[in-house]
Amino acid sequence: MPVSRDITVLIVDDDPVVTAALQAQVNRVLGFRVVGIAHSGHAALAAAQRFAPRLVLLDLHLPDLPGLEVAHRLRRPDQPPADIIVISGRKESATVRAAMQRGALYYLVKPTRAGTLEQTLLRYAATAHELESGGRFAEQQEIDRIFRLLHLDPATRPKSISAATEQAVLDALAEVEDASANELAATIGVSRATARRYLEHLADRGLVEARPRYGPTGRPQHRYRAR
Repeated sequence: MPVSRDITVLIVDDDPVVTAALQAQVNRVLGFRVVGIAHSGHAALAAAQRFAPRLVLLDLHLPDLPGLEVAHRLRRPDQPPADIIVISGRKESATVRAAMQRGALYYLVKPTRAGTLEQTLLRYAATAHELESGGRFAEQQEIDRIFRLLHLDPATRPKSISAATEQAVLDALAEVEDASANELAATIGVSRATARRYLEHLADRGLVEARPRYGPTGRPQHRYRAR
């Protein structure tokens, strides 16, 4: 039987209605699968040991332990490694800061729209894919892009980026295995600088993957492909 490569998710919230809604939303996102639900802090820690989820969606209001304490305990060496995204109704800056200090990758405020959760999960998946590649980052800019990939709002399009050209880039990449900025520029009829700007923007959004290709001499050439 083939091994599933889905990102496994543990949902932690004391409200069964909320956990049922989150479970349905997560399972609708391609590449994600809910493996456990916990309604208390101690149950969350036990479920994390049992299921070893890749990602924990964590509420901060729990009946037995503060959610921030749960986040702290999930980071202990005796717990399987898991990433944490907080989903909470609390909006105090001190709480957000404390969640970050305890390892939360992102913080969503309740009530969370299904579309917002989906985009957050897709950005997380794209970031995880980049970090699992096993390669070595050649430049600081590549590491910067990883951090932007997780936190950039995909709904925000810079004024210098048009929807039509963005789609033309995606359509052109869909027709080839990969392409350089020069090749793409020739294909869609724009300058190399414009093609590079659009490719970097789409890479930040997680829609395009950039890989360096090393030649005999000189700096590596970046090749781009659609995800």
